[in-house]
Amino acid sequence: MSYNSKIDPTEPFPEDLSTLDDCALHVLNSKVHRELDAEYLHGGAEMETEFRRDELTEELNRRVANEHRRGLSGTVSYLEHAI
Repeated sequence: MSYNSKIDPTEPFPEDLSTLDDCALHVLNSKVHRELDAEYLHGGAEMETEFRRDELTEELNRRVANEHRRGLSGTVSYLEHAI
């Protein structure tokens, strides 16, 4: 079995990134960024690879925002009980 640290724009890509666990999402993000690096070295990025990067960034940002909101709601709850 060989391991590829990049994902070619013609390879399958999940339709719904929200179904991936955090680890799988970060691995996929790394593979897309490594593919982008390789494409830039060979003349320019493929539109599909850039689209995938944008989708991954959006999903990662969504998860960070959700985690931040959960943290804030816990803080508000703690403060409400302290008053």
